[in-house]
Formats: sequence, structure tokens, C-alpha cells
Amino acid sequence: MKRKRFLAITIALSTLVVVLAFPLAGCTGEVGFTTASLSKATMCKSVDSESREPVEPTNVFTPETTEIFCSVSLSNAPSDTKISSEWIYVKGEFEDVSDYLIDEISITTDGTRYVSFSEPKPENGWPTGDYKVLLYLDGNEKTSVTFKVQ
Repeated sequence: MKRKRFLAITIALSTLVVVLAFPLAGCTGEVGFTTASLSKATMCKSVDSESREPVEPTNVFTPETTEIFCSVSLSNAPSDTKISSEWIYVKGEFEDVSDYLIDEISITTDGTRYVSFSEPKPENGWPTGDYKVLLYLDGNEKTSVTFKVQ
């Protein structure tokens, strides 16, 4: 009887060790976790030069708009946090073109603050149509914001 109980306890302890050790298997120091977050993504005509907060928020621009801005609130970012934007022409004036990547912009920062990205007017003006900006935090898409040129 004692032998069976000893065997059952040994098996239970072995199972516990395996269960507790399993989540650590394969860890190399990078766990892909960040405390950072993005919120309040806003398209706008400009941003405050110091705070980078949006100025004149809008989702509609004209082909003559000199520069289009996207401002987003960053919170609790550890050092070396990478924030990226992808500017995409979804559809519109150019019927044969859809989901066209216009530009990618990345910055590395930390803390809690607004950050902004912008695109200057193309040489011949902005093509009319639908656009979107995808925002990434350390390589993971977190949010997007749409706008129109008309």
C-alpha cells in the first residue's frame, strides 16, 4: 500500500514539474510582450509642433492638400519601442490600382506621448479616392484610420 502511494506521489510531482516547466521551454529572453499601447489615431491637417497632438482633425482632404498627417497617442512604451505606419491607397481615381502601398514610416521612441506621421502631396496632387493608414507597434498591427481625398 505504501509503495502505491509513493508511486502516485512521484507521478504527481513529476507531472507538476513538467507542467510548470513547459511554458518556459524555448524561451530565449524575448517574450513578445510590451506594456505599450496605441489609441486615438486621428487624421488631421497638421499637428502641434511640440506635443504632436492633432490640429484640425478631418477624414476628408483635397487633391491640393500640401501634407496629410496622422497623429496617435502612445502610452507606457518602454525604450526602443518601434511604431510604424503604412500609408495605403485603397481605391479611387485609378481604377486599375487598389490597396497600393504608398509609403512606410517607422520611428523608435518611448514613454507616453503623441507621435505623428505625415505624407507630402505627390507632385501631381493627391489622387481622389479612399486611403488608410495602418499603425504597428513593435511589428504588430494595432489600429488603422481611414481618410478620403475628394
